[in-house]
Amino acid sequence: MKIPLAERLFMKDRILEKKMVIGEVEVFATEKREKEKRKQMEDKRIKPKMVKTDAAHAQSMELLELNTMSSSLYTDTDVITLEYQS
Repeated sequence: MKIPLAERLFMKDRILEKKMVIGEVEVFATEKREKEKRKQMEDKRIKPKMVKTDAAHAQSMELLELNTMSSSLYTDTDVITLEYQS
């Protein structure tokens, strides 16, 4: 019985060359891939939180800037006068 070359190569790969041991190089490559995947998942999980935090920070900075601008319009004598009028 003659087996075609493509099938023979497939069977050889399927039966003979499979080893159930991961070599040292593959271990390092696998660990690196898993670490990158964990980092991507962590970034994906943290990114929405960072966007919310950045938006809140920007809003608080705008409020602080507005408060600073409005308080700089008054001089010290204006503030003292306003305190006595109250």
